[in-house]
Amino acid sequence: MRFRLAFLLMGFTFTITQAIMVRELMVAFLGNELSIGLVLGCWLILEALGSLAMARLIVRLAHPLLYPALQVLLALVLPLSLLVAFSIRTLLGAVPGEGLGAGVMSLASFFVLLPVGIIDGGMFTAASEAFTRYTGRGVPAVGQVYVLEAIGGILGGVLFTLLFSTLSSVRTVLLLVALNLISALSLSMPGRRTAGAIIGVLLAGSLVLLLPGPSSALEKIFTGVQWRGYELAFYGNSVYGNVAVIRMREQYTLFSNGIPIITTPYPDINFVQDIAHLPLLFIGETKRCLILSGGAGGLIHELLRYPWERIDYAEIDPLLLKALRDIRAPLADEELGNPAVKVHYIDGRLLLRKKASSGGAEAYNLVIVNLPYPSTLQLNRFYTREFFSLVRRVLAEEGILVVMAPGSLTYLSPAMRDLNLSLYVTLKEVFPHVFPIPGDGVNLWLASSRVDFEKVGVEELVERARMRPLQGTIVGERYIRLRFNPARLAWFREELRGGRALVNSDLKPLGLLSGLAYWNEMFAPAFGRYFSYLTRLGFWHFALFVLLIAVAPGLLLLSGRMKSSALIPMVVAFTGFGGMCYDLAVIFAFQIFYGYVYREIALLVAAFMAGLSFGGWLMSRRVERGAAWGELVRVEGGLVALWFSFPLLLTAIYRWGGEASIPLLLLLNALGGFMVGVEFPLASKIYSEKRRVSEAAGVMYGMDLMGAFLGSLLYSAALLPSLGLAGSCWLVG
Repeated sequence: MRFRLAFLLMGFTFTITQAIMVRELMVAFLGNELSIGLVLGCWLILEALGSLAMARLIVRLAHPLLYPALQVLLALVLPLSLLVAFSIRTLLGAVPGEGLGAGVMSLASFFVLLPVGIIDGGMFTAASEAFTRYTGRGVPAVGQVYVLEAIGGILGGVLFTLLFSTLSSVRTVLLLVALNLISALSLSMPGRRTAGAIIGVLLAGSLVLLLPGPSSALEKIFTGVQWRGYELAFYGNSVYGNVAVIRMREQYTLFSNGIPIITTPYPDINFVQDIAHLPLLFIGETKRCLILSGGAGGLIHELLRYPWERIDYAEIDPLLLKALRDIRAPLADEELGNPAVKVHYIDGRLLLRKKASSGGAEAYNLVIVNLPYPSTLQLNRFYTREFFSLVRRVLAEEGILVVMAPGSLTYLSPAMRDLNLSLYVTLKEVFPHVFPIPGDGVNLWLASSRVDFEKVGVEELVERARMRPLQGTIVGERYIRLRFNPARLAWFREELRGGRALVNSDLKPLGLLSGLAYWNEMFAPAFGRYFSYLTRLGFWHFALFVLLIAVAPGLLLLSGRMKSSALIPMVVAFTGFGGMCYDLAVIFAFQIFYGYVYREIALLVAAFMAGLSFGGWLMSRRVERGAAWGELVRVEGGLVALWFSFPLLLTAIYRWGGEASIPLLLLLNALGGFMVGVEFPLASKIYSEKRRVSEAAGVMYGMDLMGAFLGSLLYSAALLPSLGLAGSCWLVG
C-alpha cells in the first residue's frame, strides 16, 4: 500500500506542479498560449532525459532508498523552482509589460524546470524498478506504476481545478512538499533511522511554513521578487488569471496575466478620447453601447459625456474590478457607480452570443472591443469572422463596431502590415463598410452594415463635432482634420498593398499567426521572420515533410540496416507526439470556445490522464497473456482513425455542443488518453523480451516523452497557427 500511495502521489504532484508552472510562466510571458506548448515541451524533454539517464544507471543505483531519496530531493527543489519562476522576468531584466521572444521563453522555461523535470523522469524509472522488485511481476508491475501515476494525475487535476486554482502557488507547493516528505518517511521506515530522522526534520520545517503567518510572509517574499523595484498595491489569483497592481507615485497600473490593461487615475487621455469620440462622429443617436473589456479607468468616463440609455460593460474577471475598488480608484468608482452602466462578469464573446441569440431585442449603436491585438488564442476570438458575425447581429441598422490594431504614421513593418490587412479582409467578410483611422501607435478600424464612412466628408465631421459635448477634449476641428486627412488615408492604404490577406476564423486562427509575427518582430526579430514564413506554408508543404519521415524507416528496414525491434521506441515516440498534440488541441479548443483556460487546464489534463490510466490498466492485464505485433498494429490503426475523425468531432462540439461543450471536450480528451495508454504496456512488453524490465520501461517512457516534447513545440508554434484545428489534426493523423 505504501508503494501504491507513493506512485499515486507522484502523478498528483507532477500534475499540480505542471499546472502551477504553466500558470506562473504564462504570467511571466504575458498570457501567450504559445508559452503553454513551450513550458510543457521543456518539461517533457527534461522528463525524457531523466528517464533515459535513470534507465542507464538503474543497475548501479538500485537501492531500497532510491525512490524516497528522489522524493526528498523533489521536496527540496520544488520551492526553489517556483521562486525562479516568480523571479524570471527580474533575472532577464524585463520591465513590466515588456514582451519576450519565443527563444527567450524557451530558454527561460528550460532553466526554471530543469531540476523538477529531471527528477520527474528519473522517478518513474526508479518507481518501476522498486515495484518490480517488490512484486516480482515484471512488465505488469511497470504497467501498474504507469496507471497509478496517471490516476494520481487525475486526482491532482480535479483537486487543483476545484480547490487549489485560487490558492496561492506558494501554499500549494508547500503542501506538495509536505506530502512528498510524509511519503518518503513511510518508505524509509522502519529500519532506516538516520534517513528517517533527516526526513522528519525536513517535514517539521515544511509543516511550520504551512502555518498562516510563515506562509503569508513567504508569499510576500516571492511576489516581492516578482515585482522587484515596484510598489505592489494589489496581488491575487482568480479562476481566470493573475491580477497585480503596481503604484508609481500617484499612478496605478493594473496587470492581467502580466499585460498592462488599465492605468488610473490618469489614463492615456489621447487613446480613450480617440476610441470614445471619433467613432461617435459617424453615429446619429446614442442609446445603447456595448464595451467588451477595458472600459473602467477612463473609457466609460468619456462615453458618459453622451446621454446613453444604457452602457453594457463585459469584464470576465471580477477580480480586476475588485482590484480597482481596493486601491480606491475614484475614476473607476464614478464610472461603475453610474446608473446607466451595467457590468457583466462574463467573457465578452459569451455575452455577445447571449445577446445575439435573444433575437435582436437589444440593438447597440456602438460596440467597442478594447483589447490588444490577437497575440493569444483568447484575444484572437475577438478578431475572427465568427465574432464579427455575432457583432453584426446585435448592432442597430446604423450601428458601428470599433476594433484596434497596432499602427504607425511613418512606416508599417511587414508584420504590422499583415496584421492590419488580416483584420481588414476579415471585417470585409461580414461588413460591407470598413474604414481605418490611422494613428501613431494604434489604428482604429470602424465597421458597419449601413454607415458608408467614405461618403462622410471632413467638413461634415467638423460640423458634427461642434454639436457634440467635446469641450475639454483633444477632439477639436484641427485634430479632426489631421486624423481624417485624405492624404494620410491614401498613404495608409498604399502601405497595406503587398501584404498577405489572411482571413481569420475561430478554427483556423491565422490572425494569431500574424499577431505572433508582430510580437516577435518587436521582441525577437529572428522568430518574427519565422512566423512570417509560416504564413506562406500550406498543408501540402507540411505533408511532404511527413511523407519523408514515413519513408525513412521503411528504407532502413528493407536494406537490413535496422531491426524490426528498433521500431518499437519509434512507435512509442510517434504516439507520444500525437498524444501531446491531441491534448493541446483540446486545451486550445477550450480556449477558443470559452476564452479562458487558466483554471481548467489541470482538469483537461486530468481527463487525458484518466483515459490514459484506464487504457494502460486494461492492456497491463492483457499483456500478462502475451503480446503480439498484430495487436500493436491494430492499436496504431485505431489512433489513426481517431485523428482523422477528431476535427469532425471538434467542429460538431463547436457548432452544436452548447452547454454540454465542456463535458464533451473532457470526454474527447479522455478518449485520446485511452488510445495512448493502451499502447504503452503493449509496446513495453514487446520491447522487454530480451531486456531488463526497468531498463525497457525507462527507454519506453523516455521515448514517449521525447515524442511528446516535439509535439508540444511543433503543434503550438507551427501546426495550429498555420493550419488551424482541422488541418493540423489531419496532418498528425
